[in-house]
Amino acid sequence: MFPEHDPSVGNEPSSWPAPAGSPSHFANHTTLHRESEFDDDPDISPRGPRSPRSGRRQLALAALAVVAIAGGTAGGAIAGRQLRPAAVQATTGDFNTASVGTAASGASASDKQDVSALISAALPGVVSISVELNGGQAAGTGFIISTDGQIATNAHVVADATKITVKFADGSTAPATVLGVDRTDDLAVVKVDKTGLTALPLGKSSNLRIGEPVVAIGNALDLTGGPTATEGIVSALDRTIDTNDGEHLTHLLQTDAAINPGNSGGPLLTLDGEVVGINSAGSQDAQNIGFAIAIDTAQPIITQLQQGKTITKAYLGVTTTPVDPTVASQSGLDIDHGLLVVDVAGQSAASSAGLQPGDVIVSINGTATNDSSTLGDVIRTTGAGQVVHLKIDRKGKTIDVDATLSTHAA
Repeated sequence: MFPEHDPSVGNEPSSWPAPAGSPSHFANHTTLHRESEFDDDPDISPRGPRSPRSGRRQLALAALAVVAIAGGTAGGAIAGRQLRPAAVQATTGDFNTASVGTAASGASASDKQDVSALISAALPGVVSISVELNGGQAAGTGFIISTDGQIATNAHVVADATKITVKFADGSTAPATVLGVDRTDDLAVVKVDKTGLTALPLGKSSNLRIGEPVVAIGNALDLTGGPTATEGIVSALDRTIDTNDGEHLTHLLQTDAAINPGNSGGPLLTLDGEVVGINSAGSQDAQNIGFAIAIDTAQPIITQLQQGKTITKAYLGVTTTPVDPTVASQSGLDIDHGLLVVDVAGQSAASSAGLQPGDVIVSINGTATNDSSTLGDVIRTTGAGQVVHLKIDRKGKTIDVDATLSTHAA
């Protein structure tokens, strides 16, 4: 049994994108991997699909987070809150709320036969992103969130770029600069020096139902001729996935709309033309399983990134794994539920409070902790500098621990 890791409660997050490598196997978990191909680097073996470009140049489609399904299932339902977006205004610098759905000739959830009008209306708000990295190139997607050139995408698309170029639906291009990056939540905002752009409106992911039709648009495989559109349904809500570089993404939407290398950072749209997710992950080991960051989760973070603010997270400093009968037997525990503390970070809130490897966290602020997502949700809700009350089982004895949460940069 490997430990389940949440960067909001465990060790400091590491850099994105992670190099391609063998998956870490978690029982009943989803482990997220990123495929990369680099230009003329003999030390890195290309693993993803080759770029359509000629010659030896190979495109690092780091814009897709590839999920390796390990242990049989694709993650479990996540208990906890649905973040609701703050109020937005249809002004320069804010999210645009004009209805693409209206422009899409009445496309609605009841009309599933033809989404061509919806796609035509949305395409001006979708961009292809090309980046230069130390050792190669990469490609991804973004969508316009303000008329003056602000674009949302995934952190793993642009965080380590030395040069960013954005291509618009009309074929024009512009250089872009990074306004802000949140590696922990895999979100970023870049800016181009253009005005009069078409910004896509946001929906509410909390209103989605399983089975609802959705459309994904993105720079799949960096194919020439413009973005690719795919159609599917919302397959599941509130998924969680772990990455091979220690990140932990929660409250994700699962869809069977095809998500391919290059799609990352692009919009997942309802048939009303509203963005409800940011496409972030797909699977090579399963069919029709893709993941998008729910827009209710992403929007408050993106708003801070637009303003150039540093994103900080409340931090406890423990690495945990859920206790089940197997873990309890292997670890010699007298308890069959809670979170087993596998590691305690030095100079963290947890170490200052006296938590030890081998402790089992039974509850936090009165909420039962049978999975790390619940623990992480309470920590994020409580906030840095605040005290959390932990009930701990230590070798069969119940003790109460108070820990003052610290911070780390996202």
